[in-house]
Amino acid sequence: MSGVCLTALGYHRPMALKRISNSLVTRLVLFGMLLVIAGGAARYVMQARYLREDLTQLVSAQQMALADEVAREIDYKIRERRQLLDQLAATLPRELLGQPYRLEAWLAERHSLHPAFNLGLLVIATDGRVIVDFPRVAGRRGASAAGNPGFLRALQGQAGVGAPLLGTFTKQPVLPMGVPLKDAGGHVVAVLVGITALTAPDFLDRINQGRIGETGGFLLVSPADKLFVAAGDPDLLLKPTPPPGINLLHDRAMAGFRGSGVTINAKGVEELSAMAGVPSTGWFVVARMPTAEAFAPVRRAQDNVIRHSFTAMAVVLLVAGLFVRAMLRPLHRAATLVERMTQDEIPLEPLPVVRDDEVGHLTKAFNRLLDKLVSSQAELQRMAHHDGLTGLPNRMLLDDRMRQGLARAARHRTQVAVLFLDLDGFKPINDRLGHEAGDTALVEVARRLSTVLRQSDTLARVGGDEFVMLATDLGPDAGEGSAALARRCIEALAAPLTIKDSQCLLGVSIGIAISDGTGTPEAMLLAADQAMYMAKDQGRGRYVIASEGDGLALAS
Repeated sequence: MSGVCLTALGYHRPMALKRISNSLVTRLVLFGMLLVIAGGAARYVMQARYLREDLTQLVSAQQMALADEVAREIDYKIRERRQLLDQLAATLPRELLGQPYRLEAWLAERHSLHPAFNLGLLVIATDGRVIVDFPRVAGRRGASAAGNPGFLRALQGQAGVGAPLLGTFTKQPVLPMGVPLKDAGGHVVAVLVGITALTAPDFLDRINQGRIGETGGFLLVSPADKLFVAAGDPDLLLKPTPPPGINLLHDRAMAGFRGSGVTINAKGVEELSAMAGVPSTGWFVVARMPTAEAFAPVRRAQDNVIRHSFTAMAVVLLVAGLFVRAMLRPLHRAATLVERMTQDEIPLEPLPVVRDDEVGHLTKAFNRLLDKLVSSQAELQRMAHHDGLTGLPNRMLLDDRMRQGLARAARHRTQVAVLFLDLDGFKPINDRLGHEAGDTALVEVARRLSTVLRQSDTLARVGGDEFVMLATDLGPDAGEGSAALARRCIEALAAPLTIKDSQCLLGVSIGIAISDGTGTPEAMLLAADQAMYMAKDQGRGRYVIASEGDGLALAS
């Protein structure tokens, strides 16, 4: 009897397995699971492909804008220092070259007015001996610079920016600039040198302290010297660039390429980098971000696809049959919408959440991803066009608005005024109360200046304590109107600022340039900048209007 039962059980087990394998429910479940697996794989690949491409284009464009902005800022600061050194060379009395003490006093006075060269101004004789330096640095006066390539170029009459190096006496990374001093006959009789620390405040801060995202940052590279001039990583300062073959995109940049791309850096990390040139020096700025961070939304989308695909398989196993089609219909519709969005057939917009289940969770995750992409784009756009401290427009956005204002002025025969404002007394606040107090003062200055503007005008921060006001669509009395605006600015900053329980006084010197639309933004800013320096020379707390002809006419 037991033998018969065992035989029967052995016979029915294969039959039961066969019925299960041939069951329509089993086939539907397996087919549904196959669909879920195939659909998840397709979404995984398509989202990875299209989102990565879209993110690459978006992040590359934003990084290029950031790199270009930082490069423009550095170029402006280099040209500003070159211009200051040229002005000092032009005004230095040649008879003082034989009177070291009077020459030192002359340098001290100019250095106090324009401390851009924070590590000093030097006058070097034609034999390479340092005649005078201010501020004094132990061992520097009397030392020889005869073998320095920058000094030799200046001795031949070629002014320019020297190679970044570690200062022999200051023991700091420095950037020297030299300009020849010529006598009435055009012969070089000495060389004037200005030295700036590469870590000086408000010089290369955007490189040394700037961040892109959580782990990205900037590099400043000198191709001619094969050096990192500045970097967010202090260990790279004045270090040699990688040899050829290590980083192919870097090799292209060293050869002159300016643009963006994906590369593997010397540490083996894949990065998305953008390069922009600094025309005045031949350097270039690199804005870089690891692709692991840049493409994090893609990975999250892929993770969501995988996670919810497994959830969907569990649903197929549970519901099967007729419910499979009903359960997968919203997912199919969502996939269709996502596909159409990636193909640019419809705009990017949140997907409708039909049910609060696994499909709804995937839809919400995609909607959150969209929100983050839009927020990231808006933030990158804001960072590229606004000052991070005051929230005011930066130089790039100011340039765009100036071009628009000049175009309107040319069309409608109106006038445009540019006011270049430089704070008086700002450095003592930084020196006495610290940079945090200086930042507080700049924010308050921005707030006060904003109150005197028309709604259609623009206030921008273009430097450490430098602001620019743009007034457009002015009538024939633009000179009177801009003068009145300058007076209101001076009055707005007349009241003391309360910072850290201290009363601080700030003033402002203003240069004004007016155009009927025929000028360029660069020319107007240069004229206003020169007028501002004249205002400072006249006693500060004043304004000067630049004339159309040679640039300057007094007004106060």
